[in-house]
Amino acid sequence: MMAAAQIVALGEGETLTDKRSGWLPYAFATDSLGTAAGFAAYTAGTIQPQASLIGTAFVSSNKSAFLSGILNGLRLGKSSRFFLDSLFLISHFTDQRFYAGPAILPGESPPGTNDSHEEAYITGVSNEITFDLNLKYRLALGGLKGDPLAVYQLKEGLLISGPRGGEAWSPQQSGQTTLGLRFFYTYRDLNDIVFNQIRNTPVDVLVSAKTNGLEFWLEYDNTDFPRNPSRGSKQVLNVYRDFGWLDSDASWTNLQMSLSKYFDLGSSARLRQNVVALNFWTSDSPGWNRKNNEVEHRPPPQYGSELGGYDRLRAYPSGRFHDKAAIYYGAEWRLMSHFQPLGKLPLLSYFDLDWWQLAPFAEAGRVGSGYDSSLFFRDLKWDVGIGLRLMVMRSVVRLDFAYGGEGAAVWAMFGQPFARQAR
Repeated sequence: MMAAAQIVALGEGETLTDKRSGWLPYAFATDSLGTAAGFAAYTAGTIQPQASLIGTAFVSSNKSAFLSGILNGLRLGKSSRFFLDSLFLISHFTDQRFYAGPAILPGESPPGTNDSHEEAYITGVSNEITFDLNLKYRLALGGLKGDPLAVYQLKEGLLISGPRGGEAWSPQQSGQTTLGLRFFYTYRDLNDIVFNQIRNTPVDVLVSAKTNGLEFWLEYDNTDFPRNPSRGSKQVLNVYRDFGWLDSDASWTNLQMSLSKYFDLGSSARLRQNVVALNFWTSDSPGWNRKNNEVEHRPPPQYGSELGGYDRLRAYPSGRFHDKAAIYYGAEWRLMSHFQPLGKLPLLSYFDLDWWQLAPFAEAGRVGSGYDSSLFFRDLKWDVGIGLRLMVMRSVVRLDFAYGGEGAAVWAMFGQPFARQAR
């Protein structure tokens, strides 16, 4: 059994009251980290039947380190429709990259903008502390009319039964509607700064940034199984606001919308599952104001209109593109073979590996100074790639290989793209 938020996935013979735990070692290598090794661990059903605790940590050869813990799905009362999630994250990266600083040549677009030079970035030693509390209310609509818990029964990792979803678009009749309010706080600093544009020696100065605020969000998930959808759709609206209170550096606002659609193409003699997944995402920061190469009311990294990284434009580094507005188009073809021998191997059987899946994908998107026709159709950045997905302990983990206009990248992450939980 593996629980995420108020969604519970049960394997054959498992019940909601079962208690489960597990751990998973991992290793990877990147240009900015060198070689890294770590582990992830979880326990589910220990605090409450639907609640889980997840932790992960790694260290790398260049003396970077990362530690994170997550509490998912704590129910605030025996029959309550309110649930609480929480996350904390501490990191120390010795070669952190940000697309900021001066342009390489006079007259070039500022770093991070759609036409910016890929070598226009700064690096340094970065520390981060992030904490959030996410309060969710599960509306008594559709598949949640009787019970706010969404319990799914699986056989070999595929859906047998669960709440009504993936049918006609009607929040009253099908799917799950959730309202959320999240408090967030992030502190980040950077020192020993190197401007890649001029390749200077490290500057021994500490630059720090702090943000805190609230996120209001609404999610309608009308898919058959949110962890690995095969049909239906999902819509998410997010409003982020830093009011400039407490120790925040500046006030800012960001609006986001994500629309996903899934088509089940049916099984065949060779394929156990055959699904096309589509996604459109857009973001805007209405208070954004650029003056003399300085931007007022700008969301900090990872909170605003950004492309690049493990979810959108996966061939590009995290935060490669950022501006006032952004759009993104994504498509995946998820193919699951009947040939599933991995879970039978002695070493892998411990991890409850139900299936593997290949997913060719294509992506396009861009950032811009506002909403106009060029944002949606002109000079789009692109990539193509293929992903390897595994159902491990009732949750999806993935390894994505992508190639785009500025090179290639490899990402390891949990959750299917387009289907990750609202934060």
